[in-house]
Amino acid sequence: MNKFYLAILVSAIILLAGCESKETEETESLTAKQTEQTGTTADIPKFDNDYLVSIYEAQELIKIEQTSLELRKKFCQQAYHPDKGLLVTMGIARRINPESGQAIPVQMVERAAKLDAMRWAGYGIHWLESNYEPPFGQIQANINQQIRVIDRANVGDSLFIFIATNYQKN
Repeated sequence: MNKFYLAILVSAIILLAGCESKETEETESLTAKQTEQTGTTADIPKFDNDYLVSIYEAQELIKIEQTSLELRKKFCQQAYHPDKGLLVTMGIARRINPESGQAIPVQMVERAAKLDAMRWAGYGIHWLESNYEPPFGQIQANINQQIRVIDRANVGDSLFIFIATNYQKN
């Protein structure tokens, strides 16, 4: 019986690996188009995975403890690079519709993840300018700064997009 489950698991992994590579090619194609539209990312430093994970963790902690001023401060200190004039944030979008089990078109997933990252940029900018107030969930902001996708990762059924937003604190 265990061999049966192992065979199914191995088959599913192989199938997912094939789907993942096709999706990665589509995502890379989209990235090339976006870079052409927003400029090159050559002037943005390469952030390592540990740093990007720390941004993810900081944002997730804020979602859990929405009224914590200390978590908002920590997030802003991690995400904002005054020397480079950049604010780094992350957005998440599901690649699979949880109700139907169908794949969501890559362009829609990309857009949703980017919009989520931009929402976080709006929070970060507002917090930097307003002494880290108000708590998460109480800000409605639009950003007018230039953004650039700096990294992305497909994990499970989700796409994670990291953006750098041009921002200089007054």
